[in-house]
Amino acid sequence: MSSSLLPAALLILAAVAAATGEPDECPTKCGDVDIPYPFGIGARCSRGKDFEISCINNGSTAVLQSDAHTMQVTSLSVVPPLAKVMLPVAYKCYDSHGYPVKESNGRVELWSHRMFRISDTRNTFVVLGCNTGAYTMNSGGGGGGRYAFQYYMGCFTYCRGPGSPQDGRCASVGCCHVDIPPGLADNAVHFESWPHNGMEYSPCDIAFLVAKDSYEFRASDLRMDVARSSMPVWLDWAMSRHGGSLSSCASVKDSSEYACESPNSECVDSINGPGYFCRCKQGFQGNPYDDENGCTGT
Repeated sequence: MSSSLLPAALLILAAVAAATGEPDECPTKCGDVDIPYPFGIGARCSRGKDFEISCINNGSTAVLQSDAHTMQVTSLSVVPPLAKVMLPVAYKCYDSHGYPVKESNGRVELWSHRMFRISDTRNTFVVLGCNTGAYTMNSGGGGGGRYAFQYYMGCFTYCRGPGSPQDGRCASVGCCHVDIPPGLADNAVHFESWPHNGMEYSPCDIAFLVAKDSYEFRASDLRMDVARSSMPVWLDWAMSRHGGSLSSCASVKDSSEYACESPNSECVDSINGPGYFCRCKQGFQGNPYDDENGCTGT
């Protein structure tokens, strides 16, 4: 090849590589977080907008952005299809006379990221306080009659005094918890308006979703810095399109958008909301979304 043609050829090859967004040419970590394909740092390296990860704070922090939120990501995996993110706590705080002085419902809205659902098997809903009732509900609808929502969940806590709550016990004395249903893509907490005067040892009603493997109650949590606090939460993820027309293995198998790229992969329907995910067939391991370096023999 003529030396004069070499730069042009290299430019063409570079353009092709950028267009295909080959995973092996993209960063695979952001700080301590592995970034496996179909996730990727930037548009070129991910499978699409929903899978784009931003690497901020001088490359130390991975974040996932939706229309409503920016969520810090602390873990991503392909098999099983999971993401661990940090979500805010909800709170309602009172002065010594029992008047509310600040509050936040801790709203989480994942509907724009259709691929994510709050994991019902790996998370729990926790309420902290000493005269506290809190509940959350699913705003996706589906309820009927007098109930506008599909799910309501919550619990109540009470303390006889500042010495009642005990470290490690979350059984309605200072702390309570409840399992969550499948299919949740949003969360906004509502607190009951109960008396709080003279309760400086428990100045705030607090509620949050949290990974079951990441939280154990401490009595000191009743005085946590709520405005600066966040909790780790597991999200299930699945391949899903807006409108749901290609949101199951049967509907997408013969489509050009079928994501199970490796020849040794197979499709599995999600059990937590619409969508599907890919896994390697028995006897193979690797990344089922990678057509070149995907599922290989064990």
